[in-house]
Amino acid sequence: KAVVSTQSTGMSQNTRESVWAISKASIPFYRDGIAPGKEEGSKWVQVDGIIDKLSVSISGTVWAIMHDKIFYRSGVTPNNEQGTAWTPVEHEFSVDMLEAGGSCLWVYSRDNLLHVRTGMGFHSSSANVTRMGSGWTSTPSPTSPSGVTDMAITAQDDLFVLTDDNKLFKRDGCTQSCPEGVSWAKCALPRLGGGGFLGLGAAPEVINIAGGLEHLWAVTDSHEVWRAPYSGIITERSWERIPGQKMVYVCPSMCDKEITWGINNRDQMFVRTSPQVGRYEWLRQGTIMFRTVTVGVMLNYVLPSEQPKPTLSRMNSSSHDINTRDELKVTDMPFKIEQCDQMSEDLLNALVIPVLSKHEVLQRFNYDFTTEETVLSDGVR
Repeated sequence: KAVVSTQSTGMSQNTRESVWAISKASIPFYRDGIAPGKEEGSKWVQVDGIIDKLSVSISGTVWAIMHDKIFYRSGVTPNNEQGTAWTPVEHEFSVDMLEAGGSCLWVYSRDNLLHVRTGMGFHSSSANVTRMGSGWTSTPSPTSPSGVTDMAITAQDDLFVLTDDNKLFKRDGCTQSCPEGVSWAKCALPRLGGGGFLGLGAAPEVINIAGGLEHLWAVTDSHEVWRAPYSGIITERSWERIPGQKMVYVCPSMCDKEITWGINNRDQMFVRTSPQVGRYEWLRQGTIMFRTVTVGVMLNYVLPSEQPKPTLSRMNSSSHDINTRDELKVTDMPFKIEQCDQMSEDLLNALVIPVLSKHEVLQRFNYDFTTEETVLSDGVR
């Protein structure tokens, strides 16, 4: 299963949230300026398209439903988070909703079936595995003929579904060899009265569920926000109510168990974050009226197929004698030489190796490595 932790993904710790949202006018936006210590970002940036549903995965992929068709956002990278184009994904069923995981994409169709995208993965070198996937496999919904009203995927790629008769189910047995899983396990929903955990009163109508780093989140028809850890069996005692804004839609962070994005009952976007240590509160983000929000993870790495051509700026000829040769200097690099000792080997590799090899530098700049070989070399020293 795909998880966000750096040990399991093999990626560096340079990850950040990827937040996308759909406005009331069905226009997609992504949140720019998100960084460690600034989890709320700085501004909303509009993206092309008229979107019905949207989902961002923990591997940074962006998926959408437009005019009953599924699309994949091509060209999404850490340096171009909005991507370049919507690429259609072939399917033969009528789509209603979708949820993207790190190694899977679940789609609910109007014939009450769940479909999982096969052949997906962002680490595999297999020719049959791509970020877009290669095929589909299907499974019935948990309480057929009852329909599904919402779906949620956690940071562990666990699938939860909410049915129209207000029941919650988890899909068990999902593996790489069996992505569609083998069975459904029923889970408890929060109850009103008695503070939620006493099991008193009736279960409220749940209108939205969302998976996060450690919890499954839920919103009731009275606009209350709840959450429960999903690592074990979810019981009535598992749920706790989150105070603050009256919400109609939430989507938690995949990087921090406390941070959550949400839309209140006046279509205003908020993020639950901690401006003061130990204190979490809902902070409004912008003035755009929104319908839904989805939160994934942007991994700061480049796929081989998406790796940009190596470029390196030469010194401006006006800054030195035009009779001297073009020179490559340490100051042309995006870091100072004294910073190299402070970098991890993975980070130094990421910064140095993709720029230019020694052979390319010698060809393009006729450069002598005798003085600065520790910075530009075929290996890290």
